[in-house]
Amino acid sequence: MRQREDWWEYTKRIIRSYPALERKRKAEDTLTEKEQRRYDAVRAAIGETERMPTGTQRLALVDLVYWKRSHTLFGAAMRIPISERTAQKWNAQFIRMTEKYLDLP
Repeated sequence: MRQREDWWEYTKRIIRSYPALERKRKAEDTLTEKEQRRYDAVRAAIGETERMPTGTQRLALVDLVYWKRSHTLFGAAMRIPISERTAQKWNAQFIRMTEKYLDLP
């Protein structure tokens, strides 16, 4: 099994933090520079995903796994419904997309 880069888990944590950053923003609290950068990266990945033909399903997967935290990747795949392999691929693509907008060193 190949080991993921350090940024992989870090980026997943950032994706999970998006709802809290969204709530903070809507409450008109000021986001720190770091929080704003994280929010903008996930927001950009969401925007890019929305423009895809399968964007609604992809965001449903992200919502169930990262934001609601109610399903595993396999469980979300069954709920959407898509194959487990497709869920893994879409998940990896969303993580990489977010990382791209974070522009990590």
